[in-house]
Amino acid sequence: MHTHQFFHWPVRVGLAWLAACALSPATAAPSLTAYAGSVGGSGIGTVPGGCGNAPSPVFSFFSFNFNLPIEGIGPCGYSGAVIQSTATTGPVGSSYTLPPVSLGPLTGSGSFDGSAQSIANYTGLGATAHANIGTGRPGGNSMFQSIGAATFQDTLIATSPLVANLSAGFVRYHFSVDGSLQSLGVPEPGYFGDTYMVLDMQHQNGLVYQVLNATVRRGGIGTISNRPLPAGWVTSTGSLSGASTFFSFDFPINWGQAWDLKVGLLAWAYGSADSNFLSTARLSGVSLFDANRQPVNTFSLSAASGTDYLAAPVPEPKTWALWLMGLAGLAWLGRRQRAA
Repeated sequence: MHTHQFFHWPVRVGLAWLAACALSPATAAPSLTAYAGSVGGSGIGTVPGGCGNAPSPVFSFFSFNFNLPIEGIGPCGYSGAVIQSTATTGPVGSSYTLPPVSLGPLTGSGSFDGSAQSIANYTGLGATAHANIGTGRPGGNSMFQSIGAATFQDTLIATSPLVANLSAGFVRYHFSVDGSLQSLGVPEPGYFGDTYMVLDMQHQNGLVYQVLNATVRRGGIGTISNRPLPAGWVTSTGSLSGASTFFSFDFPINWGQAWDLKVGLLAWAYGSADSNFLSTARLSGVSLFDANRQPVNTFSLSAASGTDYLAAPVPEPKTWALWLMGLAGLAWLGRRQRAA
């Protein structure tokens, strides 16, 4: 597994951000949430004067803004939904499929279909989003996007025979990530293709820190956090794929004192594009330091969820795919029963 480290903000901003991570008592209970949604349509609705779009509060944790109609999906002339599932034990998943919907009243306006899946577990997060514009050119108010996202929240405690409890220290998180982004084809007016993924985290209720982001646009070259690609990743026109380990900043802790951690993975597809990170984003390790930032290599890490983050197995992609297929089948059966 390759490694690479990104620091996204200037030192001054980073120090101010670290100061916001005050060592207040941990308060969060372990939880898992999985999101999936797809929204498309012409935008010809029943709201007088038309509709406006704004970031959805459902995804307020993430550094990525997913915009939805303020007045509602249906009244604004769109089809689709965003659903979520929450639990304290995992895995928990969400799956949503939007059948083809018209993108305008005129002949040749085309259609859109999309789907999304996600899975949340303390041992890893997965998300994928698919978007597809059929033949034709969308109308001016049309919408065509899909999103999958997952989060886990836990409380951790680090102890070591080498460091006194309640003494100051620091923690650095390691995240294993693998997946792909794709938006193939030649750029054309009115034919969109844009895809994105982001891995965010929050330490002890501080500001949300972006571990990495990756993006690809139709006709363009993929990027990761606007930096040269780390080892393990490759890109070509309209595609990006690979695997590596990414590291966070060093966050303040007190040895022997609990702190909260929240991690989120989001995949987004717009127009005709795919973002596939369904088998990825695992907290694969931590590095711990004393007050002088000297490494402490002998330690124990416990979690309120009971998860062993230092030895958590990586689910096979096929296993996750089968699990989500079963979830989608149950959702379809439920819709059939409600309809009956």
